[in-house]
Amino acid sequence: LRYLDANDTACRMLGYRREELLGMSLLQINANVSEEDLRRKFKETVALGPDRVVTESEGRFARRQDGSVFPIEIARRYLRIGERDIIVSVSRDITERKRGEEALQLRNLAIEASVNAILITNHLLPDQPIEYVNPAFERMTGYSSSEVLGRNCRFLQGTDRDQPEIELLRAAIQRGCDTRVVLRNYRRSGDAFWAELSISPLRDSSGRVSHYVGVLSDITEARNVREQLEHQASHDVLTGLPNRSLLLDRLNQAIAQANRYQRMIAVAFVDLDNFKFINDSLGHGAGDHVLRISADRLGDCLRDGDTVARHGGDEFVLLLNDQSGRESVTQAVTRVIERLAAPLSVEGQDLATTCSVGISLYPEHGTDAATLLKNADAAMYRAKAQGKNSFRFYTADMSTHLGERLKLEAQLRRALEFGEFVLHYQPKVDLRSRSVCGLEALIRWRHPQDGLVSPGRFIGLAEETGLIVPIGEWALRTGCAQARAWNDAGLPAMMLSVNISARQFKRGNLVEIVSRALAETGLAAQYLELELTESLVMENAEEFIETLNALKKLGVSLSVDDFGTGYSSLSYLKRFPVDRLKIDQSFVRDIGTDPDDAAIARAIIQLGHSMGLRVTAEGVETAEQLRFLREHECDEVQGFLFSRPLAAERVAELLREGLDPAAMSGD
Repeated sequence: LRYLDANDTACRMLGYRREELLGMSLLQINANVSEEDLRRKFKETVALGPDRVVTESEGRFARRQDGSVFPIEIARRYLRIGERDIIVSVSRDITERKRGEEALQLRNLAIEASVNAILITNHLLPDQPIEYVNPAFERMTGYSSSEVLGRNCRFLQGTDRDQPEIELLRAAIQRGCDTRVVLRNYRRSGDAFWAELSISPLRDSSGRVSHYVGVLSDITEARNVREQLEHQASHDVLTGLPNRSLLLDRLNQAIAQANRYQRMIAVAFVDLDNFKFINDSLGHGAGDHVLRISADRLGDCLRDGDTVARHGGDEFVLLLNDQSGRESVTQAVTRVIERLAAPLSVEGQDLATTCSVGISLYPEHGTDAATLLKNADAAMYRAKAQGKNSFRFYTADMSTHLGERLKLEAQLRRALEFGEFVLHYQPKVDLRSRSVCGLEALIRWRHPQDGLVSPGRFIGLAEETGLIVPIGEWALRTGCAQARAWNDAGLPAMMLSVNISARQFKRGNLVEIVSRALAETGLAAQYLELELTESLVMENAEEFIETLNALKKLGVSLSVDDFGTGYSSLSYLKRFPVDRLKIDQSFVRDIGTDPDDAAIARAIIQLGHSMGLRVTAEGVETAEQLRFLREHECDEVQGFLFSRPLAAERVAELLREGLDPAAMSGD
């Protein structure tokens, strides 16, 4: 079987000259067929007669002169010319067609195997029926394809059509454009689930939208975690009451409304009397029980439009809107005092708790939230000093404490001038390597008379007065210099964490200060981490994103401290160039006994890891806490279980000798 003739196209396709092809055996060109098969195929073609054309495309390949093989489609026809039987073959290179078919098959397999639900609707038919759903759609919704084909996908929302994003979806379809919405859908079982739906139009050759492709992702679990975190960010975990952040927001709104309509509002600071005695004698569990009962009772005393918030510790704040005068405020506060004084049972013991209340009025005692809260706090201390279980309205003489405040401020300035501040360093421990992986710089004040003063006594005042700025610069520079000294001494290189205050951040030159500290001390930027409180970055998110990005360009790391205690918008958090989240110690303290604390800690760890962030837990003091955090893959921990904050020379000893193996074992 040999070639008698070939056209120019065949020569180009096969890479031969015409004279080379003539006389060649068909077996030299046909790559995957035997001579016996060729003869059989030709006999079948002859038997069909000259009026039939035989076409083959599956599994036929030709070989070029260079040895390469490619798929072909062959059409054969028998001709009788004179005394000779001739087969005329027309071959076509179908490489591109095969590639397209394989690509289409691959896409179909990918759609079938996708974990996301995919559906296709026909835009040209009335009511835009569903024409295709993949297996993931069936698994996600519980509906089989036969149950949904031909239906409009609105059936997934059932009767729950009052969803704003449905209108966004409808508008996008009318415009023929892409969109992404989040909808509350319902499975075949009736269970609700949250789904993110992305739709894209498919256009025909004329540019007209013919179909829509929708991709559904079940985001129920992620949404639940987000809602839980957002609720915890604005509410106290123990009592469920609004926290300081939400209180300030409501108080500012109340002031605006009162100013507009010339109304009075009252702010009442409520402090439980002798609460420390309950904690010390009966334990923190009993104290928490008292706080929860007190929160419930306070809520029962107020009207729907009022607010009760937990300010911290055993302090609550009442926001009483639209008051007619001091008499109505007095009546409300009296109800509170009487209700809280009712006996309660704690661990089999009957207790009688009382409270001291301080009241400030808008606009008489202040026209902004900070002043009203400060004056109510001052009045509460006066009530407590005068016998407790009572209330006092604020008066100007209560501000005499300002003299003490000014004295402390002067001492702070002196401390800065005469070098009375010192840094201690608390180790951070990597749970995988079980070794020290970093150090947090913590400021202390060596007071000439009072000895070593903790930051709780002076940081708040330093923040108020602005002294925190030079103090913070000193801490940053001193910490960097010490870290460089440890490096020069041959000790293991450690990440140094330094806390940055709101004042430092708001001053506007933080990037310059950090850059100068690194340059002056010679510490490499990779060994410096700046810790920013959650409330700081979230309250000024848009304003600070540029600064955070500039700090990252220096090469330093960024950490969000006290995470979970403030208000975090996840849409902002994912835009921040942070490297680490720190779980606040308030969630770690009762992590082994309080399901809410445990759930929050797990959620923060999962959130951090899902965003590519490391997670550090602070305040770890027990083996039980350590085991929980290790079990849930927290990256780092710090706390008294491993080490208290140490002076610089003690840190050097620790880095040389390592941690106590017993502490790391969690036993």
